[in-house]
Amino acid sequence: MIRKLTILVFIVLFVFGCAGTGPLISLDELKKLEDEIELEATRLYIDDWVRTWKVGFNILKDMPDGTIKNSSVIGALVIKNSEDISKYYNLETEEGYVVIGVIDNFIAGLSGIKSGDLINEIDEKKVKDLDHVKFVSDKYTEIVIERNGVKQIFKIIPEARPYVKIHVEESGDINAYAKPGRVVFTTGMVHFVKNDDELAVVMGHELAHITSNHISKSVGIGALCGIAGLITGPFSPLTFKSLYAPYGRNNEREADYLGLLYAQKAGYDIEKGIELWKRFALDLPETRKKGFLRSHHPSPERILRAKTVSEILKSGKN
Repeated sequence: MIRKLTILVFIVLFVFGCAGTGPLISLDELKKLEDEIELEATRLYIDDWVRTWKVGFNILKDMPDGTIKNSSVIGALVIKNSEDISKYYNLETEEGYVVIGVIDNFIAGLSGIKSGDLINEIDEKKVKDLDHVKFVSDKYTEIVIERNGVKQIFKIIPEARPYVKIHVEESGDINAYAKPGRVVFTTGMVHFVKNDDELAVVMGHELAHITSNHISKSVGIGALCGIAGLITGPFSPLTFKSLYAPYGRNNEREADYLGLLYAQKAGYDIEKGIELWKRFALDLPETRKKGFLRSHHPSPERILRAKTVSEILKSGKN
């Protein structure tokens, strides 16, 4: 009797459970799909980072002399290993640093280094932190990598080039920004742009913030606004924005202008890149406003300025 009652309760629970949430799913199938999605997400993230890095590398190589500090580079994008990275490349360990991209027809690629290579040593030293690795241009560097469980040694000669770290962070926000010695893109921004020409316009813009020393200027004006805020008391947030916004807009105008020149010099079609600002105006309505407290000038102004620069460059005028 108890057994029959138990079976009846189970049937009732099953029927009503399915009625409320649908059919039961296999936990094994769910785990398999979760793993597949994580692997696909890792692939997309790597592709986004490599694509953005290559555009940045291409623009940096043609930067005017003295605008960006030189560093010795080999044309390989290397990141810290992790569980997701090791699974993606079928590595036997989650430690160390992994090559996720190389520049075509440049030092690392020409030497035979490939994506998925696990770096073990550089100049006979274990690689524990890439920030401590300093290449010397025109001098042989020995790199020991592991590929398919086999160690290989590459002797390469780094080259001095303008260098800025290019980083991509996982975020749905449509954003890119510059920091001292670094340009950061969100995956949201990488997906928002439609082609490398548009990506180059944004990259040139952020590099221009660095070459024009806008970052240190922003710190200075920020400190000034902070002092003004102490004086104005409860109105300090308004004081900060009203002082900083016009200063920021002029910086943004200068970065737009120089960024277009940088992108065009690197061989990108800035006329196609201008479509980016149209999309900003349509998809992000707030960018169309002329609000006094905004730090960026509105999208219609950016479009007209970009068109003018493009027309001047196409005309052959200096």
